[in-house]
Amino acid sequence: ETLSIDAEIIRYVVYLNKEQKTAEKMMTSLDVDAAAGYAALAPTLSADLNKALGEKNFAAIQSQVKKQFGSLKETKFHSFERFDQGDRVTYIAAFSKENVVIMTFMFGKDAKLQNFSFSPYKAPEKAPAEKK
Repeated sequence: ETLSIDAEIIRYVVYLNKEQKTAEKMMTSLDVDAAAGYAALAPTLSADLNKALGEKNFAAIQSQVKKQFGSLKETKFHSFERFDQGDRVTYIAAFSKENVVIMTFMFGKDAKLQNFSFSPYKAPEKAPAEKK
């Protein structure tokens, strides 16, 4: 019996693998020398992000992340979403100063990183119980 796999699924897996590698490269580059980190990351960035970011702004992001969140302790892959214009890969991370940080990476159709965001997770506040 032969196994046939839908070509679209294969494309998803290939893109997801490539995009996860880029996201992981970004996460590990947060704790290394800015020049070396940016040099490793630059080929995976879209032209626009590469132009906007640059080594100097990358160093500033490293500093801001360390100040706000602390050191990266662990990451867990959370989701992969496919949209018409590209993909979104999300990780849940733990840092020394912030227990839960949502790390979102947006990719173009060419699997190049177009944008990213790191946001501390805030649990929804519970509504006060009604008084009877």
